[in-house]
Amino acid sequence: MKNKRGQAANIIVAGIVAVIVGVAMLPIFASLIDDAQSVKLISVEQITNTNFNQTFTLANDDIVVGSLSVINATGVGTPNDLDFSVSERIGKLEIINKTGTWNVSYNYEPDTYVDSATGRTVISNVTLMYAVALILITLASVGITLARRS
Repeated sequence: MKNKRGQAANIIVAGIVAVIVGVAMLPIFASLIDDAQSVKLISVEQITNTNFNQTFTLANDDIVVGSLSVINATGVGTPNDLDFSVSERIGKLEIINKTGTWNVSYNYEPDTYVDSATGRTVISNVTLMYAVALILITLASVGITLARRS
């Protein structure tokens, strides 16, 4: 009889540890999942060119198409689309036939971003699946304990 009680106690302890560790991991999973689904914003990255047709490597690559804004930092005039070119995937910006200091703003996809819409949908359900697994572990450990007691 003592052996069965010891086994039941071990199962209960293992279930409790699994739930505690599982609950502690939920915020970590939530943070990773947010990073995988969200684009980031660079509100102002300042660059200065002293020569015409100078190329800059921005702090981030994978710029979201159409999100780049280049504004003269002095507030005097702004370049139109013909005054700069950008390679979004590699994060290169070229200021054409102008010199000055520029405030550059853009959205970018971090390295952890999941490009596929289907992938983002699956990832958004990971926390739910994890929570269901925790519930099942808890119920299984309680159920095994109750079954052994009877």
